[in-house]
Amino acid sequence: MKTTVQYNGKTDRAQRVAENEALGLRMLHDDFAEGWQRGDDPSGTLTFTDEPGVEAPEIRVRDLKAEIDELRAEISEMKKNAARPRTQSKLG
Repeated sequence: MKTTVQYNGKTDRAQRVAENEALGLRMLHDDFAEGWQRGDDPSGTLTFTDEPGVEAPEIRVRDLKAEIDELRAEISEMKKNAARPRTQSKLG
């Protein structure tokens, strides 16, 4: 459901926003009145809806400390393997 309200002035606008947000609505648009110019006291139409907004995607937080620990363990293992004497197999 969409609903629109008119406002005239900063205080009136703030009050209209607070009233509609208290009803669980979210603002879609703030359309200034025709002829409004920058520097004038704001007046216009606010459009609200009860439809939920698009949710931001969930961001997976990486455990960088754990990843670094895993890499250090791999490097340590590589160093151990490189330090071992190699045995040669005898063929024949």
